[in-house]
Amino acid sequence: MKRKIYLQMRSRAEARQLFFDRFADRSTGAETVAARSACGRVTAGPVSARFSSPSFHSAAMDGLAVRAEDTFGASDESPLTLRLDNGQAVPVNTGHPLPPDRNAVIMIENVLLHEANTCAVIRAPVYPWQHVRKVGEDIVATELLFPTGHLLRPADIGALLTGGCATVSVRRRPRVTIIPTGNELVQLDALGDNVPAGRIIESNSAVLAALAEQAGAEVRVTLVVADEAEAIRDRLREELARGADLVLVNAGSSAGSADYTVQLVEELGEVLVHGVTIMPGKPTILGVIDQTPVVGVPGYPVSAIIAMEQFVVPLLAHMQGLDLPAVETVPALLARDLPSPAGIEEFRRMIVGRIGDHHVAVPLKKGAGAITTLTRANGMLRIDAGFEGERHGREVQIDLLVPRSQVERTILCTGSHDLCLDVLNDFLCRRDPAWPLASTHVGSLGGIMALR
Repeated sequence: MKRKIYLQMRSRAEARQLFFDRFADRSTGAETVAARSACGRVTAGPVSARFSSPSFHSAAMDGLAVRAEDTFGASDESPLTLRLDNGQAVPVNTGHPLPPDRNAVIMIENVLLHEANTCAVIRAPVYPWQHVRKVGEDIVATELLFPTGHLLRPADIGALLTGGCATVSVRRRPRVTIIPTGNELVQLDALGDNVPAGRIIESNSAVLAALAEQAGAEVRVTLVVADEAEAIRDRLREELARGADLVLVNAGSSAGSADYTVQLVEELGEVLVHGVTIMPGKPTILGVIDQTPVVGVPGYPVSAIIAMEQFVVPLLAHMQGLDLPAVETVPALLARDLPSPAGIEEFRRMIVGRIGDHHVAVPLKKGAGAITTLTRANGMLRIDAGFEGERHGREVQIDLLVPRSQVERTILCTGSHDLCLDVLNDFLCRRDPAWPLASTHVGSLGGIMALR
């Protein structure tokens, strides 16, 4: 096949609009699942209660069920005696049905029993329906429990079951297929004691699958496909025929001599975007085949993750009728100058910690293949395409990758990579996980410059 260059690079905003607009009406439809396993699912229609809760008048306290009228006039100066042996007062426990013709419960703490528990003395009256849960106090049969598009939480499962809903109609999970490609890829369990020269452990599919599952999808990962156009074409057709809602082809999205994804998407369907002005993630392909979205995910790990977060995760949320939560940000001062290519929107991995009255952000090393920069980062800085970087000491907005409370407790260390720091971090985490040590390996001079 002829090598395919980037014909028209798109900005991130343009690419997202083209891609999302194409699938604006895309939904995964509905399925019925057991209420007990519906946590995290999205309701596909309105859910109404079948039963009231309580379905009977019940005691809200341990005590004596009585007619409130029989207690009127009771006081410290003029206590009243109620008979238990003739049913004037009936002992009840919390949750028990209220006996017929009773409309209140006297708390057991306010009762003095006499004559072998055959009578009770009270010194205060109760009003009608005091300490009683009336029919439908919590849920009334036929009332709306949840509207369409509600994300079911743990407490919601209890409401479903209490309201008599053993099953619930929810949005079907999107079916995502991941096709890893590359002659150089090898599975970890197929290796011995070392990785042969020229081979790379296939790990991207596991990361992409975890991101898709976290977004609510069901994921199928195929066997690795060789860098051969015919093999990739056959696998694409096969997976589309299986009914995937979204297909990800990992690697082969760039403009190399063995990168076939864009030609195949163009041959079988339509390429919406080939190349996005972001870094990492530039080689991303967004297309459609047989009305199914197909994404060519870059092969470098960090590029793949950025592409997933920017294009795939939002589409999966849309398919399920979900809104993505807003990303929490924190202002921070840059620890050093951060140059960036003009015309490219760059995502830089950062470590953020509090020093004195300010948050300080230290950039981790660049490199779309350095996945450990993401495992160590607790924030992300987005440098707009209109800037050529950010200056040391400038206040920037950092998108947090962890809860802000964790950032507030992070012990920030920057300088040479000393293995003793890794040992110290593990020691601190075992003693008190609330105080992580974050070290950035920028060299001795970089550490000194950060003190300026």
